[in-house]
Amino acid sequence: MSAAKTGKLRRVTLFGAESTGKTTLANLLARHFGTAVAPEYGRSYTEIHGQDACSKEDMLRIARGHLKLRRAAEREAHRVLFEDTDPVITAVWSDTLAGGHDKWFDRFSDYPDLYLLCDIDLPWVRDGVRYFGDPADRRKFQRACEAELVKRKVRFTRIAGAPEQRLVSAIAAVDELLAAP
Repeated sequence: MSAAKTGKLRRVTLFGAESTGKTTLANLLARHFGTAVAPEYGRSYTEIHGQDACSKEDMLRIARGHLKLRRAAEREAHRVLFEDTDPVITAVWSDTLAGGHDKWFDRFSDYPDLYLLCDIDLPWVRDGVRYFGDPADRRKFQRACEAELVKRKVRFTRIAGAPEQRLVSAIAAVDELLAAP
């Protein structure tokens, strides 16, 4: 029986380095599928507290803040909820910025049905809250993102190319997810 028939809400999380079009893609997908997006909490947290707010405790607050936003968005979602990042990527950020992560992240296992790993083939755009403008640092962070997904043995699809191609690829991946029992 399909997700539409069972009423089960599927979750899809946009994942990857900064400035890879995750927010734009999440919003386009939500519009296409007529559903909701759980926004990125880490960005809001950084805008309020600054880029120096990157301790393990800050990262734990960010993860928990994301979960609150996700629960609120689930009430508005239909068939599928798109998450603009999640606690798994916050663990990667914590390892990168704080040199490690709280043990809570090791126990976290509330994974979405699918991750869309957005590639770094789009130009990096400075916006005041982004960290990794250097191409080598960006590649290193992207490799850490993919390694985390592999380590956790979660389902993911790589999304690359121009924005239009990303949308087409992402829609196809989500359609496949929704068609599966």
